[in-house]
Amino acid sequence: MLLTDVREKIEQWRQEYNSFCPHSSLQTLIPNELAHTATTVGLRNA
Repeated sequence: MLLTDVREKIEQWRQEYNSFCPHSSLQTLIPNELAHTATTVGLRNA
């Protein structure tokens, strides 16, 4: 397996993990939902 293959697989996993997997530490939100909420509400700069 080439390094480029590994990078592609890791990126695919990261996208899936941050887009579809709820996290109990985020009150069952997915990371992308939390990031969107934080941006919308202005919590990023808090």
